[in-house]
Amino acid sequence: MKTTPTLDVWLNQVQVRSLRTVFDHLPFPPELVANFRKKDLQICQSGEPAMRLVELFPNENGEHVWYETTKLPIFDVHGKPCGVFGTVRSYEGTKALLEPFLKVEAAAEFIKQNLADALNIAKLAKLTGLSIRQFERKFHKAYQVSPRAYHVRMRVAAASDLLKDTALRPSEIADRTGFYDASDFSRQFRRAMKMSPTHFRRMHKNGKEG
Repeated sequence: MKTTPTLDVWLNQVQVRSLRTVFDHLPFPPELVANFRKKDLQICQSGEPAMRLVELFPNENGEHVWYETTKLPIFDVHGKPCGVFGTVRSYEGTKALLEPFLKVEAAAEFIKQNLADALNIAKLAKLTGLSIRQFERKFHKAYQVSPRAYHVRMRVAAASDLLKDTALRPSEIADRTGFYDASDFSRQFRRAMKMSPTHFRRMHKNGKEG
């Protein structure tokens, strides 16, 4: 995770936010430090994390910028909260990281909800408001695979659950998850999982029994 230089200094000086000492090192206004202290004390007292807080504080240039903060309690050997640590990153940076996913999220969700159907790239592109070429490029940027490869992976994932949780025959699983037939299912499953569906089912069955 890349942090601002100001935060790098803080993190290098104090790796863990000790409630006794860290606040002396924070390069922020007193009222902001008081707010940090209050939130950290609440986490220490409750033992509950604070996830994805959106906070406003100065960057290395003194400009007030929005950041996303996650804080987690540290427990001592007796299981009692004794400190707080966390991550801080630019809120705008987080949005930039998520943007490729948000652009094609509707298409990815549609694929998962309609696994047994044939893939229609034109329809998926229309769902996202993009041209086919734009959609395929942005989808690959987000998921590092093409829409067709993602479709197959989601089918394999669904088939894996059915192998673990049901006694359905391979032909029935193939039908439910959209593979052409049991042979196609076995071939695609082996390619993705590096083992046959039978081996996968046996492995998980033995795991449950153990």
